[in-house]
Amino acid sequence: MSLEQLLHQISDPSELSWKDETYDLALALGLSATDRATFVTKLIAQAQQGDTRAILTLGNMNAVEALPALQTAAKSQDPWASTARRALVLLGKGAEVLAEIAHDAVHSPTKMGRVAAVMDLPKIGGAVALAALQEALVDEDGDVRLIAWDALIEALGLTRRIQNPSGARELTTEVEVMRVLLGSDNSALVKLGASRMREIARRLAAGATPQQLGIAWRPKPSAEVFDRLRAALFDPDVAFPLDEIAVLTGTGRQLAETMILLRLEEGDQRVPDAMIKLDAAWTAPALAEFAQSTTLSSELRDKLVHAARELATS
Repeated sequence: MSLEQLLHQISDPSELSWKDETYDLALALGLSATDRATFVTKLIAQAQQGDTRAILTLGNMNAVEALPALQTAAKSQDPWASTARRALVLLGKGAEVLAEIAHDAVHSPTKMGRVAAVMDLPKIGGAVALAALQEALVDEDGDVRLIAWDALIEALGLTRRIQNPSGARELTTEVEVMRVLLGSDNSALVKLGASRMREIARRLAAGATPQQLGIAWRPKPSAEVFDRLRAALFDPDVAFPLDEIAVLTGTGRQLAETMILLRLEEGDQRVPDAMIKLDAAWTAPALAEFAQSTTLSSELRDKLVHAARELATS
């Protein structure tokens, strides 16, 4: 009965949702050896005709007998080649098409094509994967950038290091602050976040340890200061608690500065002076680029130019 249901899905996929990337895996994985062989043969035939559900079902079934067909498809120029590459990753053969997956992660014309490739790269690892993930940090789509950050953290082996004892992230490390910047709609902030992540990856590759770079979860710093900062962010009549922020160190200081910097997306006139008073030199490139925005007032652009110059020489 299960085999008949699966063959019916192939012949009439109308009962499947557009979200379904495979045929019914629960049924497929429960087939007898004889029925499995029949189903796999049918899937291979379908895969060779470009049936992407068949391709990914083969990968999820660990159907190694499909490897020749999938390897040929993955190296082809067929529209379903990228899906075949995803199947090879599932089968543990992603390294064979690493260059193609890295290209997909950065250059696929579709958002989901880039997302799928980005998510596969940490499963393969290595220098090529890391380089592609760093390129993807400046993708035109914010969702892709954030997924690329997640994948890069995984590929660098940092996922557990930035989680609290319960396995959750709490925004207490520098790399997590960079994720906040990457999620911005402003290219200046995105470039800043990406450049900082690339520097972290470079230093790790050069032999620095996560401990030396301060990449480790720690309790949230100075809750009272951040409560006052949040109250000031959206009320122009409330001053930023700059004196209290100035005594913060490490990630706490950088997070506070980032929260203020992000107010530039709303045209907040207070930001340039705040960055100068905090001597936040790391923000100078972003301030300079913001100053080129025609959507900001001329007064704010002049302040940004002045702040960028001050901080660049501080």
